[in-house]
Amino acid sequence: MRVSSLPRATVLAAACALTTLAGAAQAQTTAWADWTAVNGTAMSGRITLPDGAVRVKFSGPALYFSQIGEAGDRDYWISGSPDAYAATGRPTGVDLLGFVGGTDTQKYKITFSRPVTNPVIALLSLGRNGAPARYVFTQTPTLLSSGVGYYGGCATCLTVKKRTVTGTEGHGVVQFMGTFSSLSWSMPDYENWHGVQVGVPTAAAE
Repeated sequence: MRVSSLPRATVLAAACALTTLAGAAQAQTTAWADWTAVNGTAMSGRITLPDGAVRVKFSGPALYFSQIGEAGDRDYWISGSPDAYAATGRPTGVDLLGFVGGTDTQKYKITFSRPVTNPVIALLSLGRNGAPARYVFTQTPTLLSSGVGYYGGCATCLTVKKRTVTGTEGHGVVQFMGTFSSLSWSMPDYENWHGVQVGVPTAAAE
């Protein structure tokens, strides 16, 4: 039967279904950091991968606040439509690193105990309407998804240009293609507040 002989609504529904399936095929099953210790502006934890655990450490000039899954921690990783974290699924648990930025070119760094492949960073509430905020990475990020998160946002509220991620109430996920022992960035713009969580893909969803 020719497609043209089908009712228009049926054709549109089929097209939407194919688009949804294509998007789902690109989603990545991701292991997220389990942060277990905070010492001033440093944190440590682990990411559990199929081939064993990777220790992960954070260091930087400032840390506004953090969550490591203690009683009373709030779940900031909820999302709406479009789903900010559709590319990887939302970070598991409530762990996060919170910042206000405004530290010029000073570097924030996440270090892995052994090299990991194609790591991702989930971003929460980067910038706000009329006051964009930036993460300027040493490595080159690729935008995987942008959408609605805890504080709102939209599909275009998070953008990437070269090595700079810019948010105007941006919630979403960026990825670093390749193998890395660390990720680092600066936060030149002050904005109260925004957060991140780091993860490593384990497999593509079926």
